[in-house]
Amino acid sequence: MSDELEQVQAAMSGDRDAFNRLVERYQRQAVAVASRMLGNIDDGLEVAQEAFIRAFQALEQLKEPARFKSWLMRIVVNRALNFRRDRSKYAAISLSDSYAPDQDDEAVSQEQLVEGKEPLAQENLEAAEMAEVLQKAIDELPENLRTALILFSLEKLPQKEIADIMKCSLQTVKWNVFEARKRLRVRLKNML
Repeated sequence: MSDELEQVQAAMSGDRDAFNRLVERYQRQAVAVASRMLGNIDDGLEVAQEAFIRAFQALEQLKEPARFKSWLMRIVVNRALNFRRDRSKYAAISLSDSYAPDQDDEAVSQEQLVEGKEPLAQENLEAAEMAEVLQKAIDELPENLRTALILFSLEKLPQKEIADIMKCSLQTVKWNVFEARKRLRVRLKNML
């Protein structure tokens, strides 16, 4: 029996320490998936935390303890989709409020620039703009395409596991990833 399966079974029997070890094991991936789906690390942290709480509360509903990771990631994806739907009902947060460098950041950047370790400001701006355009293009994909693309291309999950998370066939996952990439190439063709 694997260490993970033992932890899942112990957690299902009420062992909070075992569940905490599962949280430690999957926290990074849960936050990464949620953050990428939402385009924001703060929202990703909030959604991941909520997903772990819901998973703990619903442990008795887990029918196959050996598939805990897929079950947990399905909760993360569903919570992120719900959060995204709820968020779209309210005003968007201004991008200008998301980062304001302080004097220490500025000093480090100038020092790195003098030493030749920092790319030119224009290159930084172009990279930031490209990242923003890419995130916007991903955000505009339909949910099924966006979810499959994030889990496969960014999180590097096996397609079989993605099929479990998304509750669909392996062929559907393959098509969703293919279609998402095709749409992104069309959308970003002028930038590449």
